[in-house]
Amino acid sequence: MRIFIVCLLITLSVSVCSAQNVVHKIEDSMPMDKWAHMGVGYVLNDQLKRHTCLTPLERFLVVGGVAYAKEKWADEKFDSGDLAATVAGSLCYEIKF
Repeated sequence: MRIFIVCLLITLSVSVCSAQNVVHKIEDSMPMDKWAHMGVGYVLNDQLKRHTCLTPLERFLVVGGVAYAKEKWADEKFDSGDLAATVAGSLCYEIKF
């Protein structure tokens, strides 16, 4: 939960000098769809940790498999960027402070 709050604060932060605000540039370069995929990857990993006995690697593989299946069979066009964003959200969950 702490990492989610930290990520949220970083993405919502406003810098005094816009030339030095790297986070804002990254944020603007990603469409909202990719942020949603990151959030889903984070939540999936969180729920797998809470309700299963899977290791971090197994959780990562499950989230990646679910994301791949969704892109392959549920979407009209396979978007590897969506897959990468979901997996990145899953990895963000594993970062410990």
